Amino acid sequence: MPKIHIKGRILQLLERSNALWDHEISEVILEEYALQGAYWIGTIRMTLTELHAGGLIDHLESRVDPRSSKGAEKLLNRYRLNGFGRERMHQTGLMENMS
Repeated sequence: MPKIHIKGRILQLLERSNALWDHEISEVILEEYALQGAYWIGTIRMTLTELHAGGLIDHLESRVDPRSSKGAEKLLNRYRLNGFGRERMHQTGLMENMS
């Protein structure tokens, strides 16, 4: 069975937790999809930006934490799924494909 698209999987991860930092989401996606490197990390961060711009997730906070970003000073962002995002997941069948 093919894996769900990355954007949908990110929504599923956020639905299962109260909130997640972008680096936590990236770790899961990279492992599950056997991806690596700066390109894919950037793609995941851009996807989170798109989901936020589309109103499906809320941005909760930002911080700079070298420990969480492997020694580099990067801006980390924390997100959570909101009601509209949950509604869209139901409408598109993403809730049914959660495993």
